[in-house]
Amino acid sequence: MLHPPLNQLTAKINSKYLIATTAAKRAREIDEHPESSLLEKYSAKKPVGKALEEIANGDVFPDGTFK
Repeated sequence: MLHPPLNQLTAKINSKYLIATTAAKRAREIDEHPESSLLEKYSAKKPVGKALEEIANGDVFPDGTFK
């Protein structure tokens, strides 16, 4: 099962394509700078999963800004 669920992600960002590109960009940032985490605890171990959790939490936006 996908975590976070797709409906939770699409509630924050309407386009699946935009979710994928935003998550990819944020995952690269997490991979290059692990100290830049926005959440205290992640259930995912990989950068893409962490990025998706941040999107679902409403901390990352498609324009590249953070909450």
